Amino acid sequence: MHDLDIRYTNDYETACRLRDAGYEPVECAFGQHGSVMGRFDLDHHGAESHREGVALRACRDHYGALADDPRFVVTGTPDADAVLAIVALSARVPAARIPADFYALVDEHDTDPIGKDLLATEQGLRLAWFNQRPGLYQNADGFRKAIGHMETLLRGEVSRAALDKVHRADMARRNKAAEGVSAIYDGRAVELDMPDDAMTRPVLRGDLAVGSRPRVAVVHCAVWGFDVWYRLAPVVVSYASRMAKVTVGCPDTDTAERLFGAGGLANVWPALGKGWGGRGTIGGSPRGQRLKAGDAGRTALELLDLLIV
Repeated sequence: MHDLDIRYTNDYETACRLRDAGYEPVECAFGQHGSVMGRFDLDHHGAESHREGVALRACRDHYGALADDPRFVVTGTPDADAVLAIVALSARVPAARIPADFYALVDEHDTDPIGKDLLATEQGLRLAWFNQRPGLYQNADGFRKAIGHMETLLRGEVSRAALDKVHRADMARRNKAAEGVSAIYDGRAVELDMPDDAMTRPVLRGDLAVGSRPRVAVVHCAVWGFDVWYRLAPVVVSYASRMAKVTVGCPDTDTAERLFGAGGLANVWPALGKGWGGRGTIGGSPRGQRLKAGDAGRTALELLDLLIV
């Protein structure tokens, strides 16, 4: 097995230079700069959002294609989609260890994580184990660590006790996510009270989103919680203090387009400023730029002005 060569960058031009030097870009999206694409076109953000997820294509169509030359350029968070794509392309584990139902779940959860309860299935619990690994920072070491965790998971080396612990931890995460909500606004920027049934109410998507009074929720939270937050508002502005980053999301394409017009959040990024970008349903602040908690609140108010309903 050849050694992996992982290069991390927040700079579009650097990613282009590495791509031209033979490194395969994986999810190298840079907001309004666009995506840096290589031999396998491994991105599905922004203008590339019409493409299937990278793990799905890597596992299904290109397993082992870069086993003899595993060089990759990456950016952003080492999430399961990007990491599994790298593992499959470089044949870090045998293909039989990457079942179709697992990589399909990784794809589904990456593109629409809201309606999928990972605790409900065995494969979901395994993916939740990966998602709970600490120290997966936005740098080359974070990606290497994430790749190691994915290999451990795929080789079947995660114990039942560890998976049971994941279940308990995820329930605690959901509670912490609810506690992280700092404000909920209606369409007139009037702040609303936190509902008592935040954990059990339905996700505000489609007709529910258009007909509801809540419009935008602001959260300051150290855990991922969009599966909880979208029950409180169809637009979520999340501030992650560790990464000093603001993320904006809607639960799905239909909801995003009902609220912001055709293209969804693609209409929002230019209004928020240079470097903001992502898909039509989720994206965020410029890569490499550190924001403050107050920026999330200001972003929420800007989004209220951009709503079309």
